[in-house]
Amino acid sequence: MSNLTIGILGLIVMLILMFLKMPLAITFLVAGIGGIMVIMGPAAGLSYLTSLPFSKAASYTYAVLPLFVLLGDLAVQGGLTIDAYSAIRKWFYRVPGGLAVTATITSAVFGAICGSMQATALVMSQMAWPEMKRYGYDSKMSLGAICAAAPIAILIPPSIPFVQYGMLANTSIGALFMAGILPGILLTLSIIIVVIIRCIRNPDAAPKTEPTSMKEKLRSLWNAWPILLLVILMMYCIWGGICTVNEAAAVGVIACIIIVLVKRRMTLKQIIKCCGKSCVMGAGIIFLLVGVHFFGVFMTLAGIPQALSNLITNMHVNRYVIVYLIVIMYLVLGCFIDTPPIIVLTVPLLYPVIQQLGFDLVWFGVIVSICGALGGVTPPVGINLFVMHSALPDVPMEVLNRGVWPYIFTTLVVLILCIHIPQLTLWLPSLMK
Repeated sequence: MSNLTIGILGLIVMLILMFLKMPLAITFLVAGIGGIMVIMGPAAGLSYLTSLPFSKAASYTYAVLPLFVLLGDLAVQGGLTIDAYSAIRKWFYRVPGGLAVTATITSAVFGAICGSMQATALVMSQMAWPEMKRYGYDSKMSLGAICAAAPIAILIPPSIPFVQYGMLANTSIGALFMAGILPGILLTLSIIIVVIIRCIRNPDAAPKTEPTSMKEKLRSLWNAWPILLLVILMMYCIWGGICTVNEAAAVGVIACIIIVLVKRRMTLKQIIKCCGKSCVMGAGIIFLLVGVHFFGVFMTLAGIPQALSNLITNMHVNRYVIVYLIVIMYLVLGCFIDTPPIIVLTVPLLYPVIQQLGFDLVWFGVIVSICGALGGVTPPVGINLFVMHSALPDVPMEVLNRGVWPYIFTTLVVLILCIHIPQLTLWLPSLMK
């Protein structure tokens, strides 16, 4: 039996274990170690097992993951995200669909702290929908905007999917963070425009809220400054070359702890509890990446990446045709699997192909993130839809499915623009150099 055949069988075993709902980390670990043992023998497999997990888990690069998880948890538990939402709502009350616009902007701000679209959808549906419901907002228009805005979280840095992609594709995480800013802003503005157009065409979809005085607006800015400070501080540290991504994440965490203590939003005991929770979540992500690395070693030994690269490059079609085939694959996978697992599953196989086609890996990282996020909001099985339905069980699933479609088409337009205008993703990273 050839190594390539063993690799294909290993992929099948991995998919079977995944559909049997075995934890992803164990799935990759079992398939990877088993495949290495079959190809190289039991002794070689065991030698990998004794050295590789520690060397990967102790990697300096991986330290950024629990730091970003902790930063998001502190911001939520300390009420900093609620302050930001309240401030934005006061400034946009005159805009058609002001509360939906507020939810979209707050999703971008919250995403800049937590980096997870599921967490953003969950928090924003619980934070924004009750207020919209109280003022009589149309459920399809409002909840569709909240659902579609959640993926902004993985484009506006810091972003956990970008961190994972950078590790797997040997690409600068700082450059990926910069690359996601313009597409994230563009997606935010696009959703806002769709909301405003829908509300102008149908004013009953978003009744006006009560006016807010300038004094209240200015006071709300004072309450919202911590979130802006955290985002600007971390981006300045990374973009200005002052420190690495890991150090910028640590600076953000320390600044957030100081803020919640000074504002008396959290006690020391609550902060320690957040640290413990973030360590557990971070350890789970690192365990997953160790398993993925084992599986990647197995795939390399089996020759799967090279075979896939040769197959695609020998298709004799325009390279953008291949990109769109990859995009379609990601959109389908995104309906069933969260973006981070999709990245760890596919990037080790695809990034050599993208390199061989002459595309920039930073650009591809943004495309992958948008595709995974778009799949997560696409009916009938988008993950974000089910997250929101679980948070709002009184809202029928049909309302969410129908409400999100106008925003899906908007996101597709942004994706196509990013594919054909690479400078949307590569301009800011080029300034870093």
